Parts: sequence; C-alpha cells; structure tokens
Amino acid sequence: MLIKQLMQIRRADAELPNEVRAALVESLFAPIASLAIGAINCSIIGMLVAWNLNNQQIMLTSIAILAVGAMRVVSALFYRRAKNMAFRHVRFWETSYEYGAWAFSGLLGLLCWLTLTQTDNSALQMAVVTTATGYAAAIAGRNAGRPFIAGGQFTLVMLPIVIGLLIYPDWIHKVLGFVGLLFIYGMMDITLGIRDVIFQALIMTRKEAALAARFEEQANRFDAALNNMSHGLCMLDAHDRLQVWNERFVELLHLQNASLRVGMRISQIVRHSLRARNHTSGSVKLVVHDLVNGLRQDNFDQFQVSLDGSRTLAISRRMMPAGGSVVIFEDVTERNSAQEKIARLARFDELTGLANRTQFRERIADMLAAVRDRANHLVIHLIDLDRFKTVNDTLGHPIGDLLLKEVASRLSALVRPGDMITRFGGDEFVILQTHTSRQQAAHALASRIIKALKEPFHIAGHRIDVGASIGIAMAPHDGVDADELIKKADMALYAAKSSGGGSHRFFAIEMEDAAQERRSLELDLREALTHDQFTLNYQPLVDLHTGRVTTCEALLRWTHPTRGNIPPSVFIPVAEETGLIIALGEWVLNRACADAADWPRHVRVAVNLSPVQFRDKGLGLQVIAALAKSGLSAQRLELEVTERLLLEDNDSTIETMNRLHELGVSLSLDDFGTGYSSLNYLRKFPFQKIKIDRSFITDLGDGRDARAIIGAVASLGAGLDKTVVAEGIETEEQMNLVRSQGVHEGQGYLFGKPMPAAEIQSRLDKPIIAIRRVA
Repeated sequence: MLIKQLMQIRRADAELPNEVRAALVESLFAPIASLAIGAINCSIIGMLVAWNLNNQQIMLTSIAILAVGAMRVVSALFYRRAKNMAFRHVRFWETSYEYGAWAFSGLLGLLCWLTLTQTDNSALQMAVVTTATGYAAAIAGRNAGRPFIAGGQFTLVMLPIVIGLLIYPDWIHKVLGFVGLLFIYGMMDITLGIRDVIFQALIMTRKEAALAARFEEQANRFDAALNNMSHGLCMLDAHDRLQVWNERFVELLHLQNASLRVGMRISQIVRHSLRARNHTSGSVKLVVHDLVNGLRQDNFDQFQVSLDGSRTLAISRRMMPAGGSVVIFEDVTERNSAQEKIARLARFDELTGLANRTQFRERIADMLAAVRDRANHLVIHLIDLDRFKTVNDTLGHPIGDLLLKEVASRLSALVRPGDMITRFGGDEFVILQTHTSRQQAAHALASRIIKALKEPFHIAGHRIDVGASIGIAMAPHDGVDADELIKKADMALYAAKSSGGGSHRFFAIEMEDAAQERRSLELDLREALTHDQFTLNYQPLVDLHTGRVTTCEALLRWTHPTRGNIPPSVFIPVAEETGLIIALGEWVLNRACADAADWPRHVRVAVNLSPVQFRDKGLGLQVIAALAKSGLSAQRLELEVTERLLLEDNDSTIETMNRLHELGVSLSLDDFGTGYSSLNYLRKFPFQKIKIDRSFITDLGDGRDARAIIGAVASLGAGLDKTVVAEGIETEEQMNLVRSQGVHEGQGYLFGKPMPAAEIQSRLDKPIIAIRRVA
C-alpha cells in the first residue's frame, strides 16, 4: 500500500509547478546545522565502536560517513549561496540531495550491519542501532517534502538493522527486528502524512496569492466606481430619466443584460427589472405608477428580488436642488435575517436549535395550569452529561459543541411529538414529558435516555463516551410551581450523580432533607472559617533507615460547637462544591507553614490540595504568600495531590505544577495504586514523592501480590529518583517488610497518630523509638 502510494506521488511530482518543487527542495536543504550534527554524531559513534573493537572495516565506514556528511553540508552551503539560481536548476539540486542522502543512509546501515554481525557487545550494538534509529526518525520530519528520498533512506538505514537482528540466534533480537520492520512502516506512514500537510499548505499558498491578486484588482475597480459605495445608486433627472448608476445598482436589480444607457426612461428600466423577475406584478405600467408615486412622495419602500424572493431591497430617495433625484438601493436581507435571528434566539438555543429557558417557562406555565385539573402527570427530566467537562478540557470546546448537538439529536429521537426538549445551558438538558399517567412511563423514558447517551459518540475522528445522570420531578405530586419542580429535579439529579452517575433518580422527600443538611453544613463551614473553628494535626513520615522524622503531613480537623468533631470526608466535599475549599485551603497553607517554621530545618511539612484549588489561578500566589509570611523555605513545603486531579490531564494542571516546582516546592502523588495509576503520570508530572496507599500495607500478610506491588513501585521510584512512602504502617513486621522492598519512608500509627503541633514538635529532634529497636 505504501509502495503504491509512493509511486503515485512520484508520478504526480513530475507534473508539479517549478515553484512548488523549489519550495519542497528548499525544505530539504534548510536546516544545515542538523546535517552537520548528524554526520558528526554518526561518525563519532562508529569510530568509538571501531576503536573499541579494533575493527578496520567499521573505522573505514565511519570515516566514509563523515566524508559524505561533510559533502552534504558543503552542498547545502552552495545551495544557500546560489539560491536564486537554484530555482532555475531545482532538479539538479534535488538529485544532488537525493544521492547524498542515500549514500549517507547506506553507509550508516552498513555500519549497523557490521556492528551487529562482528560483535556480541550489546552496549556497542545499542549505541549504533539507537543512533541509526534516531537518524531514521528524524528523516520523517526533514525529508517529508520528498517522500521517495525519505523511503530510500529508511530502507538503507533500517533494513540492515532489521536483517542483522532477525538472523541473531536469540529471540529478543528477533523481536527487535520485527519491531524495526514496523518502525519502517510507521515512519513512512508519518512521512506521507507530513508530506500531504506540506503539499496542501503550498497549494493553498498559491491559491491565496492568486485570490489576493484578484481581490486587489476588484478593489481597484470598485474604488473607481463611485467611491466604493456598498449601496446601489442611480440618479434620475427631473423627467425620471437615468443619468448615473453604479455596478451595485446593476447587481441588486439583476440588470447585467439590460444594456443600460444615459437617458433611458424609468419605464424601460422597469421592463428589464420585470424580466429579471424582481416584482410580483407583471405590468410595467402598474410598477412604474407605484414606484414613481412612491419616489415623488419620498416614501421608503421594500420589495423582494430574485426568483425565490430570498433577497430584500430597501429604496430611499433624495431630491436634488436643481431637479431630479438620487435613488439608493440597499440590500437589507442580512439585517432582516439578523432581526429574525434575534427573535429566534429569544426562544431557541443557538447551538442545538432546541427550546431555551424562556420558551420552557412559557410552555410549563401553561401545562402546570392544566395539570391541576387532570389525572395525567407532567414530568421534568433534568439531564446532565457525566464527563462533559473532561471532553471540553481534553478535546476542546469545538468538539464539545459538536457533542452537544449529537446529544440533542439523540434526545429528539426519543421523545413523543407532544413532549418538549430544552437546553438550559452547558451540558444540561430538560425534557418535559406530558400526558403521563404513571411513574412507569417516566422511568421507561429515563431508562431509554440513559441507554442512548451511554452509547459511544463518534465525532471528528474521536470516540467519546460520556453517559448521563437524570433527576426526575413529577407534577402535581412534587408540586405545581415551575421553580419548585426544577429545584426538586436538581436534588434528584444530585442524588443520581452522587451514586456514581449513569442512572436516574425520582425526587424523594429525603433528598430535600439532605439538601437542607448540605446547606446547613455550608453555612456552618462559612461560620467556622470566620470564627477559627479549624485546627491542624500532624502525622510524621519517618525515614525507614535512620528512624528520623523527615516530613509531617498536615491533617485538617473541625470541631463544631454543637455537632462535635466533623470528619473531613463529610465537610471537604461540601467545601469543594461551594468553592469554600479555596479559602479553607489558603488557611491550611498559612497555618501549616507557620507551624513548620519552628521545626528543625530537616523536617518538611506536607499539605494536601484539592483539584478545585488547582483550578484556581491564585494558587501560586497563595503558596508564595504563605511562605513569605511564615519565613519557611520553599524546599521544606510539600504539596500532595491525588490521581483525581490527574484524570483531567489538562494544560492548566501541568502549568500550575511546573510553576510550583520552579518555586522549589515539592510535589507528592498520594494514594498511588488505588485509581487509574499510570506510569505516564510519573513521566509527565513533576512529582518528587510517591505514596503507596495503605490498602497494600494492610494486605501484606495475606499474600505475595501486595508485596510484589510494593517492591515494583519502590524499584520504579528508585529508577526515577523519586522518594517512595508506604502509608498505614501499624506493626514492626509491616515496617520491616516494606523497608526490605526498598521503600524509603513510612507513615502510620506505628510512628505516631495525628497530633497537635505542640505535641509533634517534641518528637522531631530524635529518632522514633520503634525504628531504633529494629535498626
């Protein structure tokens, strides 16, 4: 397939315009520095291998690589100097580059073959093969403009490597050889893709240049036509005979074939206008009578033009002092369309074409008035997409808009003609289900909606899985007021999303009680922030080799005057939903830094951050302010995040992490292994510490799986130069096991429960006793 495509491109290239070919050839010679670097690097690697093996063949091949590379650099320099002449001799320079590239690639492939066949030293083999593979990968970008050259280079470089690996006796080399074949195919496919992009860009550039010239010519012509007027204009004398007109006048009235001339009577112009079907009447006399009378009275009039009446013209007249008049024709089609659009936007959603809130309220008001006297119910289905924000963050808002259109289309296929679909905004939709006598009908529709939106969406080459949650309220059972019903449907929706999403819930009175409790807790949270009801406890992290405390994790505690101790698992979600987590997190940062400033210099403080805090653009300033006020060094502050934040994986998260890292603050990945633990997280995000979740420590005594996982994470951390912490250590046996697996630090009740700042400070200057006994 690729070979056939290459040959087709080769044949098509023969017909390329010279300026397009010149631009493609210029892309080959442009980065001269990379030519020199490639030649030097490849020859150095070859000479090092030859010197190590004392192999004359490899040494001669390396010298030849350097010589050919030098000639390619010299050729590129000559091309740059003779660039104007090169345009006329583009085929010569293309051939020169082609032979040089193939010669260099063939020598590099020979170097790899000699190394693979004349030594078993895997380090030397890896050095040569890696260099050659990197050179081959660079070809895809550099020579994409001429894929035939790139294909020859891929073959000459990689084929000797592939053959050398395939004939090796062990299976690992054979597998690598097969991978090499796939690499050749993949790089060639990438090259063809890049070539298409380059070629299309060049073609579009030529087209745009031609269009620009044409537009400039038109602009000059319009400048000469009555000062670039955008309106149609004609001037009539006192006897309504044509004196002056512009091109716009001809265009608007479709009079291109009318052979207009000075002195033409208005009746003759109307006759041509009738032939152009600009008027509903077929009588010249009637049209002239209406038109002349209207113009003499200086009336403003409108009439339709074109066969289908799709254009609307407005006519105005200005009388001249010396007699005669100037008549202005204005195309008001767009203006009228805009007015119609404004009127439509008042009742319809612009993106999906569905009804909007205004129309929804009009419709539900009428229906609620009727439902009081009927046995039938009115059902509100409040629909919210489960993972829409992730789609917007990862694929962009244009894809998100297309997804909303597809959602609207699927919903429209599910409802009956008498039902109504509304988009409230964002990813929130509402269906008014009418004439429903039983709850089962509402349940059936909600189930169909869940099933339909659970099916994958295929948009712009992306497969998108979102799903939906639905909250349902029924009138008159749940109320007969629109706002009350929407509020109760929203409570039911909250319950559906809290249970994991992808389901529907009917409103129940218990939901209202839960909402009131959340509201009460929110008010108490605000008051707690004002009256300083929060405290911090600290739990130590201990170096498993020295027994000393390295870090203390700050843990937030809330003691309510009447509720007592409220767990973070209860109030933190409420704080995140309401946005109070921003102020609460700032308080924690300031207090933790202030407490840690009095600790020994080798002890750091760790503070947990919510994903909501990371989305706040002021987080960096909060950290800087907390460090400045406390005098704590940035190197002594650790910020812990969970994988829930990383699932969003957007540019803003990475940017915030890098900014914090640049301040000198350490970042720690908490609860590693419990979610979507991805090695990509450790590569992409600047973490210095990995915390193994306590569930693996608890399972240490039940089997080898947990121990193997801990060992694997510890080895991974050591290889990536990251500190590994085991959470939840409660016994000396657990401590000894994780330490034997290579874990650096431990945290758990064995070393100390969370304790106030005053109590933790007394334990920071000496080793923890439990560690010292087993040391």
